[in-house]
Amino acid sequence: MAESMNIEAKKITDKMIQDAEKLNIEAFQLENNTTVIDCGVNVAGSIKGGELFAKVCLGGISDVGISIPGDLSDIMAMPAVKVKTDFPALSTLGSQKAGWKISIGDYYAIGSGPAQTHKFINNPIYEMTGYSETADVAVITLEADELPNVEVAEYIASECGVTPENLVIVVAPTSSLVGSIQISARALETGIFKMYEILDFDVTKITYAAGITPITPVDPDGFKAMGKTNDAIIFGGRAYYYIQPDEGECLEELAANLPSSASDKYGESFIELFKQADGDFYKMPKDIFAPAQVIVNDMLTGQMYHTGFIDLERLKKSFEVIEIINKK
Repeated sequence: MAESMNIEAKKITDKMIQDAEKLNIEAFQLENNTTVIDCGVNVAGSIKGGELFAKVCLGGISDVGISIPGDLSDIMAMPAVKVKTDFPALSTLGSQKAGWKISIGDYYAIGSGPAQTHKFINNPIYEMTGYSETADVAVITLEADELPNVEVAEYIASECGVTPENLVIVVAPTSSLVGSIQISARALETGIFKMYEILDFDVTKITYAAGITPITPVDPDGFKAMGKTNDAIIFGGRAYYYIQPDEGECLEELAANLPSSASDKYGESFIELFKQADGDFYKMPKDIFAPAQVIVNDMLTGQMYHTGFIDLERLKKSFEVIEIINKK
């Protein structure tokens, strides 16, 4: 593993800046010399830009790719984002997890990325995985409708203990192509989060992981986009976990409780559940946030547990699919 996720992520952002024109993104510096990379607020963004954004979220230590098409059935095929990692717990819960709610004045954003290794230095995941951050740079991704100003950048830099010129902020709205891609890239994360927070499973036993999720259709309505991007994972995300259990430990119950369909609230769309929680994301049922379909490979016995399913009809309803059948 690389010594620093922030340094690995910065290598990616440096490449994004170098290729900004062909990625349809824009990089600039604020008055305090903080670097901001706009991936969808005032620019169009791109498929490759979304791939790189997701890699930054994962701390630069996981692979992200786009599959075209990503087959969900014989009926519908869509582009899909693929994630594979040899550092499942660290790259997801230690970096990709959207664990930083940023609210400064009228500015609001949800923060992900390796900058969290500075902000949440006491996160048990770092101790569990033996990781410590040594870099004096911080890279953060923001899911936000607006670009940050100097005040926001100063706050983030201060919380991370770095100078403003050593901070890189990468931004994309939910209602953008890059936003759709980076959220669909979170299927693995949701499953690992569920194992850790709800099922009380030692996630350091997950040796490798791979996942694929359809890329949500871009919707200019931010509220609807939020619903569609989460539904993409809940109804269409697929995850494969290679787990090294203890001697005599059975993974069947873990696998059975992992997919989104194991939740009592399964069947309702994200927007419906969001409304029931009075618009508070953190009051929503946590166990619904999981891949639709899960495969667990017991690396001790060689057994494979397959659970959950792709819910094509609910996915099509969420995505507002209009089927046009031409018959001659």
